[in-house]
Amino acid sequence: MKLTKIKNTIIQIIENNPSSDTKLQEICTFLKNEINHFDWVGFYFQNGTKNELKLAQFAGKPTEHIIIPFGRGICGQVALSDQNFIVQDVTEQDNYISCGFDVKSEIVIPIFKNDVNIGQIDIDSHQKNPFSHEDELLLEYICEQVSKFI
Repeated sequence: MKLTKIKNTIIQIIENNPSSDTKLQEICTFLKNEINHFDWVGFYFQNGTKNELKLAQFAGKPTEHIIIPFGRGICGQVALSDQNFIVQDVTEQDNYISCGFDVKSEIVIPIFKNDVNIGQIDIDSHQKNPFSHEDELLLEYICEQVSKFI
């Protein structure tokens, strides 16, 4: 993975698109197409004042998980913990919401604005053990950039 190239492209996407929705969609599409083990890429944000997440933009197969209550699944746990969550094998997680038989691993990184967890980027992979520390750092960087325009 060419981290500098990917970061530069993310900045270009953000600078070249006027709407937040378009920026988020372009980021999802770019990451899914650029990184082989990113098979589904999406953003979830808190649904108003409710204790739940709502799916925003994504790239990959449609999901039935449009709304996720806080605490449920990997995304719901990140909404409560404010911590990155990397699951290299989803079969080892009791509190996992299945998005399909082909999903083998997941990484979720929270997005903070003014020190408040407002959402997250969620990545599913069809491989076991695909996520590296480099992936985590890249996604943290993307979340920092997203927090500037959301």
